Amino acid sequence: MHQIDNGIKENFFRWDGRLNRLRFLKRLLALFGISIVLYILMGILVLLSGGAAMQPNENTFTGIYGFFTLLCIPITVSSYMLMIRRLHDIGLSGFFILLAFIPIVSLGFLLYVLFKMGTEGDNAYGADPLGTVASAAPTAPAAPENPYARATYADTPTDIAPPKDPQS
Repeated sequence: MHQIDNGIKENFFRWDGRLNRLRFLKRLLALFGISIVLYILMGILVLLSGGAAMQPNENTFTGIYGFFTLLCIPITVSSYMLMIRRLHDIGLSGFFILLAFIPIVSLGFLLYVLFKMGTEGDNAYGADPLGTVASAAPTAPAAPENPYARATYADTPTDIAPPKDPQS
């Protein structure tokens, strides 16, 4: 059984565990949307600060590009963490993420990770993300079964009378 991810850290900044295709695609689209918004904001700031031509003596453009580059670092780290978890679902080691740094191979690698079905059942990297969901709160253990208790008392003798009262 797998646990449901709760929060930004558990969804985007974990490398352990597994991630199925649908969740991987949804989270990649969320990161893509955030990065598009950042690039639009950067373009608006560049246009508002005096134009698109960068002049060597102006530090404004350098500051804008540096600021947005710093904002893109968590998005990049998060996308690699998602890819590692997706590789774990396929049954591969996270070291295969290094294939993403080879220019032509990276496109085929991304398509493979997107369309390859994950391993069924548990594997070395965790429980099946498509399996039954485990509750986040630990459940109390069941009460131990009483070995002397019986469901029915049909086998008990019925011809035994209670003891007589000695004072009567």
